[in-house]
Amino acid sequence: MKRWLGSVAVSLVLAFDCSAASRVEVEAAKGKALLQSNCGRCHAVSADTESPLKQAPNLWIVLGAWPSERLDTELAEGVGSRHREMPQIQFSDEDITAIYYYLHGEGAEVPRGRQ
Repeated sequence: MKRWLGSVAVSLVLAFDCSAASRVEVEAAKGKALLQSNCGRCHAVSADTESPLKQAPNLWIVLGAWPSERLDTELAEGVGSRHREMPQIQFSDEDITAIYYYLHGEGAEVPRGRQ
């Protein structure tokens, strides 16, 4: 009986860990897709890729380097346009959380209220 209960406990812990990991993976995939669909026309959104527009910085590098408070503010209020053709996009709280997970993975420092 003890062995069976121990197996059940281990299974539950592993299931919980897997569901948490899969949530992070799902959110990260959503964050990447958001950046790709909104910014990928000009900017690279993955670590080792070149931006389609030579002058446009790689957002994975730039956004990933910003402190969480700045990233939160910029994405919520809309990253300021650097030129006329660049749209100003405001992301929802859920979108910002997904982008955090894409840029920083499971250890993302998501501000309170965005988790």
